[in-house]
Amino acid sequence: MDYNVKTRILLNTNFNTNEFNDLMYESTKPHIIEDIKSVIEEDPTLPQYIDGDLTFCFLSNYKVQLKYQFSCNDENEAEAESFSKSCVEDIRRELEGKGYRIEKISCTAEEMDMKWLDELEDMVFPKTPSL
Repeated sequence: MDYNVKTRILLNTNFNTNEFNDLMYESTKPHIIEDIKSVIEEDPTLPQYIDGDLTFCFLSNYKVQLKYQFSCNDENEAEAESFSKSCVEDIRRELEGKGYRIEKISCTAEEMDMKWLDELEDMVFPKTPSL
């Protein structure tokens, strides 16, 4: 079965509020996004399963929530969710090396709507009446 897994990762940016102010944090947001994107893009597995764009939401307490759609083919919803989470765990070390600590990973799988494929198959391979 094909699944869409809504994946959310809560990251702590470890922004040092003792040395820097909120204005400095605002100016570092594009750098934070690029840092996280580069880790994902350099991974040999994760990018090929991400469907669409990465969405970054900056939260209070200098945390970032990263959201994306993870598309995969798996046996069931639990395995699809587990695979998505495993791919995030594979980049944990690289994220931490850049100063971003994963606090929470949330994965919710839904079966893909494949009605369009059935309709396409019916157009290409019309059903012949049985005798």
